Amino acid sequence: MINKWLLGLALLLISVVNAEDKILIGNKEIKVPQVEGFQSIGQSHIMHEIMLSFVPPTNELLDIKIANDDIDAEIRGMEPEYKRYIVMQTYIPTKNRSVTKTEFDQLRMFLDSQYEEMTKAIESKIDEMAEKGSKKISDKYSLEMAMKITDNVPLEIFYNQDQRFSAMNLMTGSVDIEGQSESVSTTMGLNVLHVKGKIIYLYVYEESDSEAARDWVKKMSTDFSKAIINQ
Repeated sequence: MINKWLLGLALLLISVVNAEDKILIGNKEIKVPQVEGFQSIGQSHIMHEIMLSFVPPTNELLDIKIANDDIDAEIRGMEPEYKRYIVMQTYIPTKNRSVTKTEFDQLRMFLDSQYEEMTKAIESKIDEMAEKGSKKISDKYSLEMAMKITDNVPLEIFYNQDQRFSAMNLMTGSVDIEGQSESVSTTMGLNVLHVKGKIIYLYVYEESDSEAARDWVKKMSTDFSKAIINQ
């Protein structure tokens, strides 16, 4: 039901970026390699507006990629799944200055030692952003929508070296549209990258809590992070 609602809006708002992507952080242009099976979407796409609701005020949204199958479904007037997607952000306070290797190493070590506590601490903040985002979308499209995050569980830190910190969470919650509710379980890979003196937050999502989802999130996080770092 919820995907059908999204489809109706997405068909009006399809905007796909086909060329090789580039992001600009301060005065640094960073290439974003193509990801097999995914394409970047423009700012007019409904998924951009939804994900923007989950960007904290300290961050800037840089890029969102959704699966080619979902884009094809939108174009054909079919129901997309939106099961896998990739989001890139940066940290605004360091946007216009260079982050040194020493500073990034300190950040990696801090994340390594405090990750579990931080993950639980921001749970209420994520739910607050979901609530505000729901209200914004409800007002804009004249419908009753409510997103809620009920848990944010740290699963593992699977890489912490050199230019990258990578960890995995499981977020659970619900989405209610016009009185019809669906439970949501999302496996998320958080990758903090140090590229050309800039900080990139690379989030990899799959709407599932299965072992296969964790394997895919870890592999995509690893492969895409390496491609960005090694450009």
